[in-house]
Amino acid sequence: MKRIFPLLMLAVFALAACGPERGTHQEGTPTGYIVGNVTVTNGDGEGIDYQKQNVKAELTLIDEQNSKYNIILYKVNFSSKMPVNIDMTIPGVDISAQGQISGDSIVPYAGLLGEYPKYTIRNLSGRVIFKEDGKPAAIYFDMLCGKYPTNYNGLYKEVEEQETQQDN
Repeated sequence: MKRIFPLLMLAVFALAACGPERGTHQEGTPTGYIVGNVTVTNGDGEGIDYQKQNVKAELTLIDEQNSKYNIILYKVNFSSKMPVNIDMTIPGVDISAQGQISGDSIVPYAGLLGEYPKYTIRNLSGRVIFKEDGKPAAIYFDMLCGKYPTNYNGLYKEVEEQETQQDN
């Protein structure tokens, strides 16, 4: 057991290093914590298959790429048959200065499990809505997650400095 544990730890760190660039919060950009709902439809236009409420999300600016962001959905699942919640990152999303969200053919990551090409994000579009003071107020986006039409609608949450440190 003493020999296996270091090897397991090495594997965990190697997998973590393979994930997308984390990104940072920066003043004047639509970054921050969001709370909202994920809705997955069955694709036949007849209704909702699944809805997960109160999903915390985070939008982070990727360093040195002014219009590229990561969207991270925390403790989310996309079906009542999905046995666990995951942290899913949609890396390299384009967000314009006007708040237009776009992306296509983006392979998401799920925590330490790595890439999920089966659920490649296609036709990602949406918007960050800003308040009068220029701070983000809400976000919504639609996408195909694999073959499943999925959307997220959320409101930005004011985050205390202490809360931000606890999350890291």
